[in-house]
Amino acid sequence: TLSVIIILVAAFIGRSSMFAQSSTYLNLGVNFPQGNFGSKADNCVLYSNNDQGGANTGINVGFKFINRTKANGLGFMFTVDGMYNKLQSDLSSENFVDYNTDQYGHIIEEIEGIPITVKNPKYFNLPVMAGLNYSSDFNRTLGFFVEAGACINARFITPCKITAFDYTLDLKPDYTFTNRYTTKFAFAFQFGVGIKIKDAITLGVSYFDLGSALVQGTTEKLLKTTASAPVVGEKENFKYRQLSTKMLVVRLGIHLG
Repeated sequence: TLSVIIILVAAFIGRSSMFAQSSTYLNLGVNFPQGNFGSKADNCVLYSNNDQGGANTGINVGFKFINRTKANGLGFMFTVDGMYNKLQSDLSSENFVDYNTDQYGHIIEEIEGIPITVKNPKYFNLPVMAGLNYSSDFNRTLGFFVEAGACINARFITPCKITAFDYTLDLKPDYTFTNRYTTKFAFAFQFGVGIKIKDAITLGVSYFDLGSALVQGTTEKLLKTTASAPVVGEKENFKYRQLSTKMLVVRLGIHLG
């Protein structure tokens, strides 16, 4: 599916170069998670069978390509956006995942009292959309635009990883807990409005609904009790609830050509 997305992007860029009335914009902005995706939660769907995303305010980087049609002000639009969100600051993985017990619920004594390092999961969304853009000028300096598009979103979640490693002992207990999340694809759409300044800069607000998809993947626990002992591993699949991803994006567009 990712290869299809890349092919579509390359094809549209190539097609755009054939039109005299084509424009390319670099978009830079801030995204604000909406609904369950940005809900304040004591826990979130990345750790349990919850439906709240716990996402914090993030950033957006993307490209917008427009081919103007014969209809005055109307153009075909193609967009590619990358959206990044950390978890809210109070959602540290160590507070929610069961990293210090084995598959039977027994405490793993080898890691008791050992300092741990925590790598919290993060959200990456890559919506690729096609649609329509309409723009008009108030005067030579100022104008406005409205646009809408739809297609597909690829949602990536980086692994949650907790590691215990004792640097003070000759025999170093080494323990790693990792949640790896499956990449998911969903139908997505956006609509937005904004102003343009001298056909060089745009300032806009867009609403993105990136669809709903299950949060699932694989949990892996690895325990090494001595420097020479083999690694003891546990591995199992997990499947939590669907996560609905919606966000409001405020961004600056720079006309590249």
